Amino acid sequence: MKEPSTKSLCPICGGKKTAGKTTYSVDLGFGIVVVRNVPATVCSQCGEEWIGAETARELERLVDEARQKRHQVEVLSL
Repeated sequence: MKEPSTKSLCPICGGKKTAGKTTYSVDLGFGIVVVRNVPATVCSQCGEEWIGAETARELERLVDEARQKRHQVEVLSL
């Protein structure tokens, strides 16, 4: 049986990392931005989440747009 690669194991608990979704939120001080259905890698054991670089760039863009609108609450979905 082939051993799982260390990249597919959670560095926190040793559980298996799998593709999933998460919710990302940012407190801007004057309001909050919530982005739902964000693609992420999620540990099936402890629930720790990792977001890829491309997704992080998109989240940064969405947060910048929301910051310019100055809404108290902005809820988005990817």
